[in-house]
Amino acid sequence: MLRAVFFSLLLALPTVQAHAEGQQPEPEITIRDGGDRTLYEYRVNGILYAIKVKPKVGPEYYLVDVNGDGNYVRHDSKRKSFLIPEWVLLRW
Repeated sequence: MLRAVFFSLLLALPTVQAHAEGQQPEPEITIRDGGDRTLYEYRVNGILYAIKVKPKVGPEYYLVDVNGDGNYVRHDSKRKSFLIPEWVLLRW
């Protein structure tokens, strides 16, 4: 009896994992070479939410749309500030 329960749970595990993965879409990354820098644009559902700027000389940094209004804030690893996520739960 215990063996049957174990195998039924084992068979159901991939479907639970596939369902959980389907809820969070992977970001679409567009790479643009600008000559003196390379831009990595991160989009989810067609909405641009972050840009990674990798200059030929110097450290890379991110431009992040913190609250979804289209104003991007520069964020790099040398600053000790944290970006607090502000998710949109409902929009009408």
